[in-house]
Amino acid sequence: MGNFEHDGAQLMREQPTGELLLQCARELLKSKVLPMLQGDAKRDVLMVMNAMSIAQRELQQGAALEEEEQRGLAEVLGEPVFDVARANRVLAARIRAGVADPHNPERTEVLSHLRVVGKNRLLASNPKILTSHKV
Repeated sequence: MGNFEHDGAQLMREQPTGELLLQCARELLKSKVLPMLQGDAKRDVLMVMNAMSIAQRELQQGAALEEEEQRGLAEVLGEPVFDVARANRVLAARIRAGVADPHNPERTEVLSHLRVVGKNRLLASNPKILTSHKV
């Protein structure tokens, strides 16, 4: 178990953090393993490295983005949200039922929420696209 200390705002943990471990493992794959591979094996390792990068960015972001999505869903749905996945299914059903259609007054709020969530997901999965395209 790690050594935990309380600094008044958050718990501090001894190094290395999960984020740092992912970074080190990814760098090892990139510098030592990848140059030795070809074909499907190289593609597979690149895919693993990409997954590690996504996990690292999600660790950096913490729970803030999921909490933001939860608040946004509560606003759009007009009810408290305790289960983000369930709330997203409810929103999807409402969108299929026409809540985001051009004539609906709720359209602007729904589309705004979806843009924020989409942008936040890109921050984890592919942040480069945010700099190469105006999102």
